[in-house]
Amino acid sequence: MQQVFPQTQRSIIEPLPARQVHLDFHTSQLIPGIGELFSKEQFQEALKIGRVNHINIFGKGHHGYSYFPTNVGTTHPNLDFDLLRSQIEACHEIGVKCPIYFTVGWSVLDAEEHPEWVIKHHNGEMASINLDLNAPLSEVRPHYSWKCLDPTIGGGYHDYIIESVKEICESYEDLDGFWFDIYHIIPASYTDYSIERMKAEGIDLDDREAVERSYALAMKAHMKELRTLVASYHPEATVYFNSATHIQNKAIFRERLFEMNTQAEMEDLPTTWGGYDKLPLEAKYHLGQGTPAVAMSGKFHKAWGEFGGFKHPDAIKYEAAAMISFGASCNFGDQLHPSGEMDLDTYRNIGIAYEYVEQIEEYGPGGIPVSKLGVWLTLDHAADHGVVNMLLQLHHDFIVASENKLDELDLLIIPGHANLSPQQAEAINAWVKEGGKLIVFGEGAMDRERKKILLDVGCEYLGKSEYDFDFTVIQKDLAREMVTSPFLNYESGLLVRPGDGEVLAVIREPYFNRTYGSYSSHRETPYKLENSKYPAVVRSGNVIFFAHHLDQLYFENGVRLHRQLVSNAIDLLYHDPLLSVLNLPSCGRVSLLKQEQEKRYIAHLLYAPALLRGEKIEVIEDFLPVPGVVIELKVPEEVREVYQVPGKTRLDFQREGDVIRIKVPTFTMHTAVVLNY
Repeated sequence: MQQVFPQTQRSIIEPLPARQVHLDFHTSQLIPGIGELFSKEQFQEALKIGRVNHINIFGKGHHGYSYFPTNVGTTHPNLDFDLLRSQIEACHEIGVKCPIYFTVGWSVLDAEEHPEWVIKHHNGEMASINLDLNAPLSEVRPHYSWKCLDPTIGGGYHDYIIESVKEICESYEDLDGFWFDIYHIIPASYTDYSIERMKAEGIDLDDREAVERSYALAMKAHMKELRTLVASYHPEATVYFNSATHIQNKAIFRERLFEMNTQAEMEDLPTTWGGYDKLPLEAKYHLGQGTPAVAMSGKFHKAWGEFGGFKHPDAIKYEAAAMISFGASCNFGDQLHPSGEMDLDTYRNIGIAYEYVEQIEEYGPGGIPVSKLGVWLTLDHAADHGVVNMLLQLHHDFIVASENKLDELDLLIIPGHANLSPQQAEAINAWVKEGGKLIVFGEGAMDRERKKILLDVGCEYLGKSEYDFDFTVIQKDLAREMVTSPFLNYESGLLVRPGDGEVLAVIREPYFNRTYGSYSSHRETPYKLENSKYPAVVRSGNVIFFAHHLDQLYFENGVRLHRQLVSNAIDLLYHDPLLSVLNLPSCGRVSLLKQEQEKRYIAHLLYAPALLRGEKIEVIEDFLPVPGVVIELKVPEEVREVYQVPGKTRLDFQREGDVIRIKVPTFTMHTAVVLNY
């Protein structure tokens, strides 16, 4: 796999409005009186209560109907006025931006009228999400259930979308942008026109990886034509295609379809989708590309689009503060009632969060993440997020690394998934020889075929262990806050032979694997009484190599000993971070941004533990005061003044050599320390 993450960091990013709403409006033709209670004054009242300065409004929803008069598509049969224009006028009267939502991948009416546009699987069956295509009409329909459409060039659906968007561009002179949805559900298409394209490209239709890449590139071409069309009418309009921005090992991301966006929007619902530690990595990556970022959550408790679902305003406030802290604008999803009347309770809840955002928004969006610790992306979710989760909990702020930006780093961490090319390994090895420091887990040091070690880690790969699990025994250099007894690894490590490397920990093997023929007690077999000849951790100069995939193990099992072991290894190598944080609990989060144009750094601090409730729902509830936090910064500029936000309270600071030391006053939920230089 090609490494697809060259950073093109810009020192200045123009931020988007920070207080956004995404107003869903997927409305059945069976519901009467669409928009009949819409009132410009009530719509504006809701936006004012919510302190909203940007809202995505609907041109066309998943049922396939438009909310404006159209000669290309089909206006909702129970709508008798131009709702889209009315909303645009209501927004612009009070200075609110309002890009237009337009569905692409899901559209019931288009799928029914043009079954040839529906994505086909390799076996010729129609592609859908959560649908039994033969179910009787009386059967309960699952949530989030739609047929999936293929918008690529060569089929009539692409042309239909182009004509639809052209019509909107010509009809609305004061258009702010477009928000195109559903580009991520089905990764491959075998429609007649996709097959024709792939045959022309020489694609083997049985080669799934090649098929997915072809489809992604075809979608990118479709996106480019749409982006070009919009720009020809409205050069300043924003254009966003959902959800090419998600970091995932899929062709839609590997082929960088997010390059077609004017901004990176990161749709999420952390209560149920990915948790509260998903945002930092995606925000850091896209801001590292020089792209304005928008973090998107919802007012909903459990799922997007639930009517009557409410997240507590405390949770919205924390999520908003986190978005700002990591350099992103805020967006919270709502769903408009078919009547067109806005739910004012929703906007009161959002307004509580956005009242706080108004006090801090100038210290987030527009900032660039800065750190001398870099994380290499492998696109293995457990490996990447295992490393990220440890760093977040240890309060080691980081950026996303690439071979093109190694000279900005003191320490690089490579997760345990084989993905390096020989050229990338060569660049990393050369950087280490010049003084760079490296931590690498297991197969992250190996070639993509997992046959040999490419990085200079001071040991030779011998093979995989015969055991399903094993144990680690540490030496004194890694002993801080560790046990000296053998501790369990839920998977065995790679077997390596140390060369010039120093062994910092060794593997202790079990007597045997647990099978029906050989077992002892309830779970893992006990360890032998002597260490094996294989190291668990090896240090070779500025490189520390872990034989185990502790990143993945931590993601899956959350063993604090594993995190502490990694922490001790980091401390052996990483001595001059830009930001150090003392006395912040592990559920706290830190983020250091630099706003070069304003000549300042901002150190954001967050604390609100996510509590597991109900059916795996993460809830933010307890805002406890956090006293005694101290931060230390080593920045190259001469710091002139320090103050705390919100409130701009001046703070005393001490210089100890090249270190700026600041005692942070007790805070609740969030604060930020601003250093002007």
